[in-house]
This record gives sequence, C-alpha cells and structure tokens, in this order.
Amino acid sequence: MRKREAEHFDRLRADFIWGVVGNVLYSASQFGVVIALAKLVHPEQVGEYAIGMAVSAPIALFANLQLRVLLTSELRELFSFGQYLTFRLVSLTVAVLLIASVAACVLPNWRLRTIAVLVGLGLALEFLGETYYGLMQKHGRLSRVSISLMIKGPFSLAAFCAALYVTRNLVWATLALAMGRLVILLAWDTRIDFASASIPDPARRHVENRLRWDPRAMLAILLSALPLGIISMLVSLNASIPRYFLEAHAGSSELGIYSVLLSLLTAGNLVVSAFGQSVFRPVAHACASADFFRLRAYIAGTVGLSLTLGTIFTLSGSSYGSRAIGFLFRPEYGERSDVLVWLMIAGTIGFISSGLGYVITASRRLVPQIPVLAAGVIVVTAASAVLVPGMGLMGAAYATMLAASTQLVGLGVILWGIDRELQAGRARQQIESVDVFKEMAEGESVKC
Repeated sequence: MRKREAEHFDRLRADFIWGVVGNVLYSASQFGVVIALAKLVHPEQVGEYAIGMAVSAPIALFANLQLRVLLTSELRELFSFGQYLTFRLVSLTVAVLLIASVAACVLPNWRLRTIAVLVGLGLALEFLGETYYGLMQKHGRLSRVSISLMIKGPFSLAAFCAALYVTRNLVWATLALAMGRLVILLAWDTRIDFASASIPDPARRHVENRLRWDPRAMLAILLSALPLGIISMLVSLNASIPRYFLEAHAGSSELGIYSVLLSLLTAGNLVVSAFGQSVFRPVAHACASADFFRLRAYIAGTVGLSLTLGTIFTLSGSSYGSRAIGFLFRPEYGERSDVLVWLMIAGTIGFISSGLGYVITASRRLVPQIPVLAAGVIVVTAASAVLVPGMGLMGAAYATMLAASTQLVGLGVILWGIDRELQAGRARQQIESVDVFKEMAEGESVKC
C-alpha cells in the first residue's frame, strides 16, 4: 500500500513539474507578446488588441467547451478520439464565423474587426491543439504537452515580434502569431503514435487520428460538454466585462494600460493551471471511489499553492511594482502601480477560485458551477457600471475583485456539498461491506 502511494505521489510530482515547466515558459512567451506590444506600439494599439480579445474570447471559449477536460476525465471510452476531433473542428469553425459576424456588428471599423477575427483564429488553433493535449494527458504523457508548449510559445512569440517590428502593424503581427501556432500544431501535436504504444492491450492499440463524422456521437458530446462551454464563456465574460466599460468610458489607451497590468497575473494562472491538470485524473478517481480524505488533500494543496502565489505577487507588486513595470514596459504603465496592487489581490482570490474549479470539474459537478459564475458576471457588470465611469482603472480593479470574491464563496459551497456526498458514499460502502460479511458468516454457520 505504501509503495503504491509513493508511486502515485512520484507520478503526480513528475506531472506537476512537467506542467509547470511547460506552462511557465509558455506564459513567459505570452507575456512577451504583451511586452512587445507595450514597447513597439502606442498603448492605444495595445487597447485594440485587448478589445479584439474581449470580443473573440467569450465566443471561442464557449466553442472550446473544455473538450480536453471531457476527453481526459472520461473513464468509460464512450467516444473515439476521431469523434472528438471532428466535433472540435466543427465547433471552432462555427465560432470563427460567429466572431466575424459579431465583430462586424459591434466594432466601428475594419481594422478592429480584422484584429478580432485574427485573434479568434489564433484561439481556435490553440484549442485545436488542446484536443491533442487531452489525448496526451489521458495516456499519461504530460511531458509531450509540456514540450509542445515550450516549442510553441517561443516560436509564436518570435513570429509575432518579427512581424510587429518590421511592419509596426498589429494586423500582420496577430496573423503571424496564429500561423506560429498552426506550424507547431501540424509539426508536433498531431503526431500521436505514442498513444497506441502506451495501450497494454494489443487488440485496442489503434488510436485513430482522422475525422469521423457521427451525428449521434457529436450530439452526445455536445450535450456532455455544454455545461463546460457555458462555464468557459462565463469565466471569459468575467474578465472581459471591465474591459468593455473601460473602452466605452476611458478609451483604448486606458484599456491598454489595464490589459498590460492584468497580464502580470498570467504566470500565476498558468502555474495553478499546471497543478490543476496534474491532479485532474487523481481527483476524478478519488471522487469515483468516495475517497474524501484524498479529495481534501488535493483541495488543501490547491488552496495552499494559490495563496502562496498570490502573496508573492501582491508583495512584489506593492514593493517593486512601479519600477518593474516601468522597466518592462514604459513609464506611463509604471505610474499606475496603485491599480496593480488591487489587481494582485483580486488575482489571489482568482487563483484560489481557478484551482478549486479544476477540482470541482474533475468531480463532474459541472452544472452547479454555472449559477456561481453567472452571479460573478452580474456582480462584475453592476460594479463596472457603477465604478468604472468615475474611477477608471481603479474601478475596474475593484469590480474584478468583487466578482472573484463572489465566485470563491459559491465554489466553496459546492465543495462542501461534494465532501458531504463522498462521506455519505463511503458510509454506504462500509455498510454494504458489513452486510456482505454478515451474509458470508451466516452461510458458513449454516454449513456447519
């Protein structure tokens, strides 16, 4: 038993280390995109990129439907990888077309519309790669996921920086970023020979890597993943709504400064994401076996990691924020270090919520998350409407913090319910075991 526990811990630690290495490097590359924008173009163009992201991200994230989560946590092999891949391509194609339609309706000029569509295309390629990541994770190959991230991040960043430096045109730079992701997708992610080799049963070793059109399977996947898509969209709206109000009341330049400050939280989010991915299947197994002691251990680890990251970020922002931001970007960004501190506090709460969200999702409690996130959207909308017009960036930071706090309370209630369910399940298992033992004992006594 102890040997099995030690092997489980070693595997979990190895997955977490691989996840952290890949995600941190990829996070640094994404942060490099923000630095390149801040260094090479005016804050107004940074704001244009942010509004393109704010328009496209909710739609793309809804179409993403967190299919990687569904693929990874599925233990019964209901659908083939080819069916997942076909569904992914259809949903993302529809998403890009919808982004183009929405951009044409809500954005004032063709430049902003083009940026929004290209950002959406880049997200679609990102999520297509996530489908292959789900297959890698399912077969215990998080190292392959990490290698993909370590290649894709710097390569896409180099393409983006080169295009932005040569053209000083955000449209061409955004296109180059998307094409960089496409190259790695085709050259590395789609090579799935590892999956067949990792299956012990020779009769089941073929893992199809081709499209498989099956309307019934696609409908079943949609119904299974729909709550995940709604969750993703609500999470994105929570982040995007303050940006809408900033664009309307303060302009693209202030929005650009806000987006740059908020990007400093990216590294922490990806460390939490790496930990969440590493414990995802163990949490699913713990819930399936009603092992609430192990679930509590994962929850404690998630909260501890998130609090540690948040404390480091907040203390660093309050002590060195102005100088560091001015050095990394431009002096005008460093002048708003007061906003950064409140964003770091909001980020700490967000780290905890994000980590607990992974635990809840792995336990397959999807629908209860929707009203919690919807409440966060209502709170951030109301707070942004009241605070942003008069307080600008600081109002957006306060609104973000209030929404994160609302979500954390709601997720805590869900986890409390899960813990009670698992305790009840364990109690039933123990009663059934005792009953079986009694029946066996009575049978033996009758024989005697």
